[in-house]
Amino acid sequence: MNQQLETSLDQLFSQWQNGICPGVQALIRQSGQTLYEKSFGYANLEHQIPITSRTIFHVASISKQFTVLSVLLLWKDGRLDLDDDIRRYVGDLISFEEPMTIRQMMNNVSGLRDQWELLFMRGIKINDAITSEDVNSVLKGQRHLNFPPQSAYLYSNMGFHLLALIVERITGQTLPQFAKERIFQPLGMEHTCIRSGYQEIIPGLAYSYQDEGNGTYYYNPLNYSLYGPTSVNTCAEDLSRMLDEYLHPSVIDPDIIRLMKTPAVLSDGTEAEYCGGLMTHKLEGLTSVWQARQLQRQVYVDRRVKTMNESVYYTID
Repeated sequence: MNQQLETSLDQLFSQWQNGICPGVQALIRQSGQTLYEKSFGYANLEHQIPITSRTIFHVASISKQFTVLSVLLLWKDGRLDLDDDIRRYVGDLISFEEPMTIRQMMNNVSGLRDQWELLFMRGIKINDAITSEDVNSVLKGQRHLNFPPQSAYLYSNMGFHLLALIVERITGQTLPQFAKERIFQPLGMEHTCIRSGYQEIIPGLAYSYQDEGNGTYYYNPLNYSLYGPTSVNTCAEDLSRMLDEYLHPSVIDPDIIRLMKTPAVLSDGTEAEYCGGLMTHKLEGLTSVWQARQLQRQVYVDRRVKTMNESVYYTID
């Protein structure tokens, strides 16, 4: 990387160098080689702990790809069929009448109502100690869907909660245990885990803050104890190992990668933007595959851009 480009990148991240503020990890790779790796800002404002390359971030909805990957590993093992009705595995939690498949949940075309909105309608706040049982409770009360499965695309965290539960019921392991053994360890993601509860201590974890837009930050704790749609904790270097599999699968079966990158086709024949834990989009004429909710974005294209939480990772192939 030439000095001019490095200087331009430093300027891009300069907003996280103004005093004591939250920040980012930045990692840029080309053809398997790291060209740029820097960290900016603070992981903890109270104790003024700087972000380093080993700082761990809660990556929110980027977690969904690992939940889908867990399901697809079981599919490849022959332990489930993607077009199985979910009642085969979680029928005790289902009150609506329509049939629904595993594939429809991982493609976000299930019609399931979102867990967060249903929880909030009960007066539960995002910073409360929310558990999987809380989600199961609102799921059982869901007697109608937003639309018939496969007829439309709508982002729903609830489907990924159920996917995690299906993995657990088939394997007898928790999703954090399964993902560690089948995904993180094989890929060498030694600093990555799925947090099973808010009480779990994760070394090097960055705190979450809310930006008021005027230079004032408030601690915004993540107190929920649930996973499937969320709760993977990782760093840019570890995440790059997973993202490189989308370019050149070497550990994960290419059939699995293909399914994760294939957009859903709706019942009217139109193509949705959601795939399997990932989304598709056109970026400067190239097909990108990404995951994004609010500030959490992850993108890769043939000249690929990837971002995690308030971390950024680019790879050029």
